Amino acid sequence: MKKLIFLIIDILLFSFLLNAETTNLVFVYEDKQAFPVILGNGQNIDWDKPGASVECIKLLEKKLDIKITFKRFPWKRCLEIMLKSGEADGAFNASYKKEREDFGVYPKKNGLIDESRKFNRISYCFYKLKESKITWDGKEIKNLSKKIGAPLGYSIVDDLKGMGYTVETSSSTANTLKELFVGILDLVAALETEGDYLIEKSPEFNKSIEKLNPPIVSKNYYLMLSHQFVNKNPQLAEKIWDALAEIRKKNFPNIIKKYYK
Repeated sequence: MKKLIFLIIDILLFSFLLNAETTNLVFVYEDKQAFPVILGNGQNIDWDKPGASVECIKLLEKKLDIKITFKRFPWKRCLEIMLKSGEADGAFNASYKKEREDFGVYPKKNGLIDESRKFNRISYCFYKLKESKITWDGKEIKNLSKKIGAPLGYSIVDDLKGMGYTVETSSSTANTLKELFVGILDLVAALETEGDYLIEKSPEFNKSIEKLNPPIVSKNYYLMLSHQFVNKNPQLAEKIWDALAEIRKKNFPNIIKKYYK
């Protein structure tokens, strides 16, 4: 009888240990720098300063007993291949686009996007040469004669095309600013944090390029999870989004400060 009791205890303990086992996840993000949320270019990650977004995502490990493997790829591949196939469990920073729901899942409440569980909120702005006569009043661009440049795969590209403008895409914001600087483009549309940073650190850009206000658009950015992961782990998915919203409120402001020092 004692042997049977010990056997039952062993089975229950083994079952508990299995259930308590750390969940391993793969999260992907873009291989281009977007200061201050993502730092560095290419697939390598500098863990001393990986970017504010990466640091926030990393904090999920402590909150939820999960282990995250971070991988970097071109943004379109992150969403349209890695996330869609389930090879990646999550992808960040993703603004909302209806067609992206084919690739993965956004945090929702009552069937609608749950903005309270956004990862962060960032603005897109126009940048022009200081000598240019181009103006922007928040609705209309005047004196535009050449194309507008924007990074490939960014949601602002479709926004501008929807406004009727011709957009020349490039592999990075840095490249579009170079094309603006040499006169290939009239305007560049870029994430405000990244555009400001690139101009500030370059004496040539700082002397020749300026930002136009107001912003083109301000967007919420989310952690998307794969359909495969959410279907298999619906409760954990909700916990991840809840925890990330808490991290954004409590930790993000202090984390991002060090990137401006």
